[in-house]
Amino acid sequence: MKEFALNLSALYSAFDAVKENHGCAGADGVTIERYEGNLDLNLRIMRKELTEQTYFPLPLLRILVDKGNGEARALCIPSVRDRIVQAAVLQLIEPVLEKEFEECSFAYRKGRSVKQAVYKVREYYEQGYQWVVDADIDAFFDSVDYSLLLLKFKCYIHDPCIQNLVGLWLKGEVWDGKTVTTLKKGIPQGSPISPILANLYLDEFDEELTRNGYKLVRFSDDFIILCKNSGMAKESLKLTKKILEKLLLELDEEQVINFDQGFKFLGVIFVKSMIMVPFDRPKKERKVLFFPKPLDLEVYFKQRKQGKIWQTST
Repeated sequence: MKEFALNLSALYSAFDAVKENHGCAGADGVTIERYEGNLDLNLRIMRKELTEQTYFPLPLLRILVDKGNGEARALCIPSVRDRIVQAAVLQLIEPVLEKEFEECSFAYRKGRSVKQAVYKVREYYEQGYQWVVDADIDAFFDSVDYSLLLLKFKCYIHDPCIQNLVGLWLKGEVWDGKTVTTLKKGIPQGSPISPILANLYLDEFDEELTRNGYKLVRFSDDFIILCKNSGMAKESLKLTKKILEKLLLELDEEQVINFDQGFKFLGVIFVKSMIMVPFDRPKKERKVLFFPKPLDLEVYFKQRKQGKIWQTST
């Protein structure tokens, strides 16, 4: 980790990745443009903190965005400084973890997409796999167990400094506009490091199902299992529940269905050999429903030293 922390070029590269995403300010109110205004000094300070292991993340900013179906989704946004460190760590761990992931996993991976997942479903259909378990995992991102995730992470990433950083991010704090609370479980949606950790956590799920001969197509926490008859589909559903139980997860919605009846997966409708995308499919626009005011860092740091949870006086 020391070589990484001392490598300014890695931090510059990570900043470029963060800037390219055009994200908002975090809990400290510092925008990408403001951070870039004194970029070299900011990155040198960051390098020093990482090298001396004095770095700690600021609280995540909890915002609410419209899911497009009348419901709100909570996103937890790291500060720009923390997104840079996460992006730099991601550049290190992605090549290592990517080699461990299964072919059935299509989300958050370079060169993979919803379209490829849909084509894989059609390929299995043409091979005679015409019964389907259609399911998703209940509150997956809010339910991931830290101990299990970190144990999986340490199996592949052996650098203790990187392990410590990931632990800090997973067990970080969240500012919601009124209070700062500490995360107890889950993977915060909105962090650069979260997608690859989500795939790592579910890699065991992918491995066990495919090892048992099932045709799985998974996109994040949405998945279908394709089988040649209803009996096999029901058996795969039983195995699914056993695997998820080991991961301290459970199913939200589930159904055993076939292509003649038709079903919807990843926004696409499958009926027999037809694949249809609804005409009224909404564009992916994340309308912000709630955006907290910036955290008062002076008060936060003062109360942090006193071991208190910071909150407003209202």
